[in-house]
Amino acid sequence: MKQALILTGTPGTGKTTIADLLVEKDYNVVNIGELVKEKKLFDFFDEERDSYVVNDGKLNVVLTKLIEKNTSSYPLVIDGHVARLPPLLVSKCIVFRCSIRNLRQRLVVRCYSDSKIDENVEAELMEVILTDMMQLYGKDLVSVVFTDVSIEETFSEVLAILAG
Repeated sequence: MKQALILTGTPGTGKTTIADLLVEKDYNVVNIGELVKEKKLFDFFDEERDSYVVNDGKLNVVLTKLIEKNTSSYPLVIDGHVARLPPLLVSKCIVFRCSIRNLRQRLVVRCYSDSKIDENVEAELMEVILTDMMQLYGKDLVSVVFTDVSIEETFSEVLAILAG
């Protein structure tokens, strides 16, 4: 059975940066945010939160098909913080974390609103994504990578996790 590698974490923790580097290593990558917009896999756009409310059922159907169609010898990489696939479809889940100071700075650079920055900082403080992924996939499939170091160091750690 073909499987996927999930790169997840609070927005601004480095998922897409690492996913882009994996593309250079011949991994096929799907960006959840782009996929949701392109295939209209959302229920509505939440103006207050400035984000789409993803339809998990529709997203999982599309992701499952993409996993099945993946022709790479590597698992399909799923880049996003809303992927919740069945555990049988997941080879590894890497949760990216970073310090609150760095996260806040990264989100300011992205021109996030104050309320969106506060919401994401709170999610990081409360370990929302890590907790969700641990409940869904367990400690055997979930690894945590802290991204307060250089991109090169972060990428080396990810490659070591994938090799191990």
